[in-house]
Amino acid sequence: MNTEFVRERLRLMAGLIAEILSMLPEEPTGRPHLVLVKDDDNDDLPITTKPSRAREGFPIISTGNEILQFPLPPSQGRGADYTARRGMSRGIEFPEENHFGVVSGEDQKKQSSLIEEVKEEEKSVAQKNKKAVTAPKSAFYFSKKEIAKMPIEFQKIFTIQLPVHVRMKANGVYEARFRKYGYNIAVSSVRYEDLKGRFLAALWSRTPTSAEGSDAGAAETKSEPYFWEVSERWLDLKRPTIKANTFKYYEGLFAANLLPVLGDRRIGEIRQSDVQDLINRYTSQEKWRTATKIWQTLTSVFNFAIGEDLLEKSPMRMLRPPKYEEQGGRALTLDEEREFLSRLSASRCAEEIKDALLFLLYSGIRRSELASVRFEEGFVSVSCAKMRKGYREKRRLIPVTPMLARHLPPDFDALRTVRPDALTQAFKRLMPEHHLHELRHTYITRCQECGVAREVVSVWAGHAADNTQTTTVYTHFSREFMKKEGEKVIYNL
Repeated sequence: MNTEFVRERLRLMAGLIAEILSMLPEEPTGRPHLVLVKDDDNDDLPITTKPSRAREGFPIISTGNEILQFPLPPSQGRGADYTARRGMSRGIEFPEENHFGVVSGEDQKKQSSLIEEVKEEEKSVAQKNKKAVTAPKSAFYFSKKEIAKMPIEFQKIFTIQLPVHVRMKANGVYEARFRKYGYNIAVSSVRYEDLKGRFLAALWSRTPTSAEGSDAGAAETKSEPYFWEVSERWLDLKRPTIKANTFKYYEGLFAANLLPVLGDRRIGEIRQSDVQDLINRYTSQEKWRTATKIWQTLTSVFNFAIGEDLLEKSPMRMLRPPKYEEQGGRALTLDEEREFLSRLSASRCAEEIKDALLFLLYSGIRRSELASVRFEEGFVSVSCAKMRKGYREKRRLIPVTPMLARHLPPDFDALRTVRPDALTQAFKRLMPEHHLHELRHTYITRCQECGVAREVVSVWAGHAADNTQTTTVYTHFSREFMKKEGEKVIYNL
């Protein structure tokens, strides 16, 4: 071989090696080595290898300029593009230092051309690697730093474990959607890598946005209603199915207990802890009935919101109703009954209030049934207050006992106009240690003390005597029988 030719060739390659080595990163495992191989067309192909990658049977030249025959391992080279060039090749490795002087201008052009080819090839490989790294996934997550950059309201919602789901639509566009806690936020992009940034921007804008071109992203947000709006709609739909008094009760419960605390909150912002704090406020005051009604009502309202697609989960789902032992009323003793009659007679209550309280004591009806009272030939007829709306009205007969006959009101029309709340307040002033419903307890107790059969007393009170079919379906007491039973109710005071 011509010595001058070899020197010229080495001089050309030395400049090329120095240029390429400057672009290659070093690794702790060893210095990169450059190997030139010959392909089938006798062209030089630069191959980068690492000493740490040598495998048995595939030695890497590590000293001097020695020429060796060795097959190129599949793990070495520029990737799959060089797979066909793995035959027996002649490899030459040069030291890192340039010992061969300055490269000529013509050779420099050849070097530059070869370097450009190498750069293009490296750029192509980098793009393939980037696509492999950013392959579309079914969801993405936010880091703590990203969560800290969100609006405050979303920092309470998103955690590093909460995913934002991603799907590819039929047109090839990626879409990320978040539908929880009343929010409906969606962004889209033809580039998967842009979804997270657009989603963060949508959290700040909270309004529909779009951009020009096929790469446009859209943020879709749903205006979340306030609690007062949802409760108002719930009441409107509830109204046709409940009685007027029940509707008024719900209106009072919302106005006094719920709206002052939750009314101005977005329905999706209300958490389980908010509801628990509200319930605890009443249980701490031992207002057990109010706390239970709040739990029942809020459970219905939030279930309604789920049905309307305003929520995905109810804050009530893990809460349990307050547990407490109900304090049932008790009947007045004979002495207490005498004391009540004495205080009522001496009070300055209106005459219709006095008549109504005496009528409740000796007929056993509920205060809400007072407006339905009718007098029918020795009987008092009332409509059951416990009948739900939509059911046929059922009236029950109560015989006029000797005790009731002494206190029959002179004007039934005036009796029917007395407000139930006025009766409760008047009785509380007269008997502070008792409540109005205990007059009903007293009537039922006196009837049984006077020897009236329990089943008959249950009919007069509007209760089911027992759960047997014999009593509930086939027992029908005659008027004559009930009158005779009623005559037993007489006692001295």
